[in-house]
Parts: sequence; C-alpha cells; structure tokens
Amino acid sequence: MTSEAMLPLLDHLCNEARNSMQAAFGLAELQPEPVAQPEWHAWLQASRSSADRLLRTIDDLRELAAGPPQVRESAEQFDLTLCVGEVALVLNFAGESDGAKLMVDPKNQPVLIYHPRQALEQLLARVLKLVWKLTSSGTAGVSVEAAEQDRVRLSIFMPDAAPAHKLSVWMNATEGCVPRETSESGLILAAMVAGNRLRALGASVEFVDHTIVIHFRTHMEGLREEGAERETPALQVLVAEDCDESYALTALQLRNEKVDRAPTGLDAVKQVKQRRFDVVFMDVQMPGVDGYEAIRQIRDWETISGNARTPIVVLSSDDLATQTRRAAQSGCSGFLRKPVRMHELREVLEPLRALHGAR
Repeated sequence: MTSEAMLPLLDHLCNEARNSMQAAFGLAELQPEPVAQPEWHAWLQASRSSADRLLRTIDDLRELAAGPPQVRESAEQFDLTLCVGEVALVLNFAGESDGAKLMVDPKNQPVLIYHPRQALEQLLARVLKLVWKLTSSGTAGVSVEAAEQDRVRLSIFMPDAAPAHKLSVWMNATEGCVPRETSESGLILAAMVAGNRLRALGASVEFVDHTIVIHFRTHMEGLREEGAERETPALQVLVAEDCDESYALTALQLRNEKVDRAPTGLDAVKQVKQRRFDVVFMDVQMPGVDGYEAIRQIRDWETISGNARTPIVVLSSDDLATQTRRAAQSGCSGFLRKPVRMHELREVLEPLRALHGAR
C-alpha cells in the first residue's frame, strides 16, 4: 500500500482513537465524589498520558506518510541563541523529567538567522524534548555558534554517547530505512518527523563523539518575506497571576502578544471593566478574591452592563475534576492545567487570532 493510500486510513484511525478516548475519559470523570481519591486521579492522569502518547504516535506516523513537509510560514530575522534558550527554559520549567536538565551554554553569543520562526521553535522543542527523554540523569548541554560562511551550528551534548548516537541515526532515517527497535517506536517516529522537518528547513544532522550537531543556514531562501502578506495584529492579553515566576514564564510564551498583568483577582476585574481584552488567562490561587470569584464578578458585570463576554481561560494546578467543575460554575471559556505548554497556548490563541484578523 502506498503512503498516499494510507493517509485516509490513518486519518480514520486517529479520529476513532480520539473519539473513543474522549468518551472513556469523559465517563471516568463523571464518577461519584467518593471515587475522587488521590489513587484514582493518579491512575486517570497516567492513563491520559498513555493515551496522549498513542495519539502523538499516530499523528507522527501520518506526518511521515504524507511525505516531505511544506514550509508555508513566512520567514523573519531573529536570534537563534535566544530562541533555543527560551525553548529549553520552558521544557525545564515543565518538570516532565526528574533527573535530566537542559543547560544552554551561557557563553553563547547572539546569532541572527532568517527562518520561519514558529516552525523552527516547534522543531527545537521536539528535538530537545527527545534529548531530554533519552537523558536519564545529568545535564544535556546545548550551544549555538556561527560557523563558516552562512552556516550556524547547534550542538547538543549528551552525557551518554549511546542514546546521542541513536537519536542522530533516527533523525537521519528515511522511509524504507526505519530502525527496528520496536520498544522505542514512539521515540523513533518522533525523531524521524524531526529529521524530515530539519531537512525541509535546509538543515542537516551529524553525530560527533557525544554530540549531536545540527547545521543550519543563516538565511533560508525561497520563503515569503516577513510582511509580504497582511499580518494580524497582536492580541490584547491580560494575565492574572500573583506569582512573579509563573507570570514571567507565561509572558515569555506570549511574547508575540501585547500582555498586561493583574497581580490580584480584584485588579483583573478592574482592568476588564476599563478596557477590552481579546483573552484573559486567570490563575485561580490568588490572595483575597481568587480566580473563580474574579470570573464570576466579571460575568455579572458583563450581564448588567451589556458588554460582550471576554474569553477567560483558567490556569490551574487543581486536579482535572475540580478544575472542570469550578471553572464551569464560574463561567470561564476554557481551562489549561499548569504547567502550560506552548502548543496548548497556541491552540487557544489561533481561533482568537483568526477572529481578531477578520475584524
């Protein structure tokens, strides 16, 4: 069967898997309150993580079957060193690994490149997450430096040479040369997708000693110039967060938007009454008026004043059942569980951006 013939089957498989898992987990969350014990929620979270891995594997398999990816995003000039540091910071902050850490060389100098930034950020996140998962303990070092002529070198040092070599082999694998380590099939597919995306950006991968070396061109030809098409203005975003570190991370993830901060729930209510925001990200654990009460006050004011409802997304570390129940009662538009990942924020922002651009 050809790859083209497999695509509809993979689409069907992915849709069926998502629908089945959504139904199963939805029923699990409707269990009566006595079932809401720590062991139950731990099991539910572990099951969700397993389901997410399965869905990501199906998505990666579909992407490989679709052939070489097409880069449609316009290019822009940015600092690759800063970009790598931001991605590593978010991954470290997420705390998905108990032992391993990503350390960006503090001696790195700014290196300007001209590439599609979002596509490159997503690629870096995928590669560094694979490095992280394959580094059982210790620190994986990352450095960026300008090379000869129009080249840039991204070097990733891993404490153990064996997984570093495996990862480089996987990223260089092509269709028909799939490695046979079935116990690591999910990681292999993710690495092969990363390799395909690297090649689409004109990059290459090699293994040197304990180090994975990725070579980029400083200027990627053949892409639309930044601003060649009408750009959608940045979204007006309010982040209600009392913790400085959490706000700094969220603001970093939202760096392309116009971000204001409300350090308390009452301040969030005040700012929403004073001006219109495209979206509010509301932390729930704040002194005085918490996030849920702040949302209720905003919704009451909107009803009385006749103002349009502002999209409000709850940011919470509460368990899913508590978060879903209390957020729905307060009148929020959606919720994200801390620590928030970049792709989850993008899924929230893209529909708002499309609506904002249509105004």
